[in-house]
Amino acid sequence: GSRELNIIKNLICSYFDICRKNIMDSVPKAIMYFLVNTAKDVMQKELISQLYNEDKFADLLTEAHDIPARRQRCREHLKALKNAFSLINQMRDNQMTSGATFG
Repeated sequence: GSRELNIIKNLICSYFDICRKNIMDSVPKAIMYFLVNTAKDVMQKELISQLYNEDKFADLLTEAHDIPARRQRCREHLKALKNAFSLINQMRDNQMTSGATFG
């Protein structure tokens, strides 16, 4: 009777809640698939077509104005690190030959 009717009513409500939740979860996925991925593909094709424009090769391959100074600073840092490494090795070698300990 009435109890079975309430059970069926609750089961149907639960089923529809599950269906509604599945649809709510599917909407963002569908938007992502149809809109965002399509826009991404269009933008990627446009960017690649502009990238392979031969008129722009010289601009694209030109080194940024600050790169030579940065490269020189890196060379100076590398030289300083090599000198420090050499000094550390000399100190270690002197320690090993003299038998002295540091610290």
